[in-house]
Amino acid sequence: MNYAEMLDSIITNSNLSLRQIAKRCADLELSITPSYISQLKNGKLPPPTPEVSMILAKACNSQDESKLIFQGYIEKAPEVIKQYMLASSELNKAMLEALYKFSNDGQMAETARAYLKQLDILSTIEMSSKYLKDGKIDISSDFVKQLTLESGGIVEDKNMMTLFLGDSSMSPTIPIHSFLQISPTRPDLLKPRDIIAFYPFGKKQAALRRVYFEKNKILLIPDDKMSEIFILDDFSEINYIGKVASYRIDL
Repeated sequence: MNYAEMLDSIITNSNLSLRQIAKRCADLELSITPSYISQLKNGKLPPPTPEVSMILAKACNSQDESKLIFQGYIEKAPEVIKQYMLASSELNKAMLEALYKFSNDGQMAETARAYLKQLDILSTIEMSSKYLKDGKIDISSDFVKQLTLESGGIVEDKNMMTLFLGDSSMSPTIPIHSFLQISPTRPDLLKPRDIIAFYPFGKKQAALRRVYFEKNKILLIPDDKMSEIFILDDFSEINYIGKVASYRIDL
């Protein structure tokens, strides 16, 4: 994932318009235009200074501030350093894929493979470092579960499912990057203000909303006022997963 793709992902996950992001940047004492942000996220301009990247990430409420700054630095670094870091990253990805297969009877989910492929350099280093101890590979029984969750998959455990949250729509109630326990509750048993997980309109990233019932309509309302509100006639319009039972954050 290059700088433009990373910034585009951060902006998409923020559910903010470019004008809203520019306004938030101004509040953080950075004068920037929606047009400039658009050119950055579309790769029409090179990565900006670390200070601009930092404020853009803060304006989008993203926890990937350091990754965005690092990616911008790498893309502007001398070619020899860039090629060295890219080669190291690819070796780490190959190691992680082999570890996944070794821990999962030689099989690998396509979503997990695609997730590894698009990882930026810093994310690859961080993930690899978790499984290298004193120069040796430390195989963890949780590796397959962790990578499955982070790639957008669901891990079933008895009557509950675990899901990794990739959006900020329920912040601050449930922060982004939380691990959720999902109960596969039938839609007709849901009560107003229950928080549900679902895949909206064919998207691969799960979202959370509070559910309300109003005049034969189903309203899915975020806690973050900037996020999208969904109005449904029936739950069949979304890929409903279940009700959020609990969550945790790995610090």
